[in-house]
Parts: sequence; structure tokens; C-alpha cells
Amino acid sequence: MVWVMVRRLPSLNQLRAFEAAARHESIKLGAEELCVTPAAVGHQIKGLELELNTALFRRKTRKIELTQEGRALAERLKSALDTIENAVAQTRKSDLTGRLKITIAPFLGNRWLLPRLPDFHKRHPGIEIIPSLSFDYVDLGNSGFDAAVRYGAGDWDGMCSVLICNDVVSPVCAPQLIGGRRLPLSAQEILDLPLACGRRWREDWPAWATASGSRIANPENIIEYESRAFMFDAALSGQAVILADMRMTAADVAAGSLVRLSKITVDRPQGLHVVSEATPNANPRLQVFTSWLEQQARG
Repeated sequence: MVWVMVRRLPSLNQLRAFEAAARHESIKLGAEELCVTPAAVGHQIKGLELELNTALFRRKTRKIELTQEGRALAERLKSALDTIENAVAQTRKSDLTGRLKITIAPFLGNRWLLPRLPDFHKRHPGIEIIPSLSFDYVDLGNSGFDAAVRYGAGDWDGMCSVLICNDVVSPVCAPQLIGGRRLPLSAQEILDLPLACGRRWREDWPAWATASGSRIANPENIIEYESRAFMFDAALSGQAVILADMRMTAADVAAGSLVRLSKITVDRPQGLHVVSEATPNANPRLQVFTSWLEQQARG
């Protein structure tokens, strides 16, 4: 008698839907990554829970939380899917060569992407990333670009948006703005300084003030700038304190051109996304590039 091993695995679609939702701790963001509807992701997760006879999420009014069983499965599943992804990428040699045209705002390109591109080309010599730095909001359907790296809350209708990382912000400024004060400063000391923010992200300061326990729940002495680039210029020139993502300011802090004023950080809903047209067949080069960006954000 010959024994044949049969793998007892749930649907791969169920596993992918669960892993994406678990990684983002959001069915909506998991659906955006997979370019399907939140209802479809919820249906797949429910089917997986029935298959496993265990609850994987605790469902609350506005969010989901992993159960202990769900967290254990998510950690193992992520590692397994990473292994599968790498194995497929190594096999799919013919699809992993060629050019990838990416549009990105100059601020993000110069500060975050361009310094990292040599690492990508070293890891993936067959793929040439061609970045185009432009303030123009590109119509990806008619531009010839494969994708855009954009900053925002992921609200690009009709597009496939993959979240790379959400902002984790803390207050920074140029050393000359605070003179020789000893760090860290108290929340009150920080909120008494000139403050700046991007026009769309004014709520960052109230969120940070609340997290710091300050009696000032809604700071008023805030200068609004049209773009984050102008906001950063205000900080670097010593004009104001800004709330900025710790990844974006790491090089400036290391160089001494900016200083962190507090250890208190706040997670914000906006962040970096890879945005592309929603198509039936994903571009494998873009998938490799997106996975690399996620690794860079975690590192």
C-alpha cells in the first residue's frame, strides 16, 4: 500500500485575506492591499474562522483586534508567506527584469526613496527603477507610469493602494530654536513654542497634545503650510517645531540639524502608499518593489 500525504490547508485566499487584515489590523486596509472589497475580506476571514473553529479577531465598533490564537497564526503565516513570495520571485526570473517607472513627490523622493534605491538595485539587479520627481498629481491610467509613491490617508478612489507605513510622529525642531535648553522638554514647553503643520494634517498637534497629557487640548499657535516640504523647511530653518514621522527625520537627527524634543510619539492615519491601477494581473516587478519598500520602512 502506498501512502499519499494530503496537505490539510484552508483556502489560500482565506489565508491571504486574514494575513493582510491582521498585518494592518484593519479589514479596510487589508482589502485595499489585495484590491478587493472589505466585504470580500470579511467573508474570507469568516470562512477561515469556521474552518479552524476558532475566533481570530475580536470585532469592535470601529476596529478589530487579534485574539491570542489569531496573533499566533498571523505571525507564523506572515513568515510562511514571505518564504513563498521569495521562492516564487526566484523562480519567476523572466518577469523580474525590466523597468519600473515610479512617480513621487520631490520631498519624498529626495528624503526617503533615492538614498535607498542603490540597495534595491543591488538586491534586484534585473529591475531598473526609474523615479520621476514631480509635484504634479499624475493620472496613472494615462501617463505611462507603473505606480506612484504617495503620502496620504489612502483615499484614492478607483486605484489599488498598498500601505507601506503609517506615520509615527514626534516633535522636532532645529537646535537654534530652543537654545541651550535641556532635553527632553515638557509638553507645556513644547506647545509654547512656535508650531507648524501641513495644511491637511492640523489634527496631528491636538492628537499629540492629548497623548502627552497636556492641559492644552487644541494648540492654537500653529502655522499651516501648503505642503510637508515647506513644513520641514520651517523646522530646519529654526522657525517652528513640527510633528514629523521618525523615519523621515532620522537622518536629520543623526546629523544634528534637527533635535527630538520629547519621547512621546503618536501613531497617525496618514502615511506612505504605493498606488497603481487596479488590474486583474498584478505587476510582479511592482510587487517586488512594494515588498522592498515595506522592508525599508520596518528597518
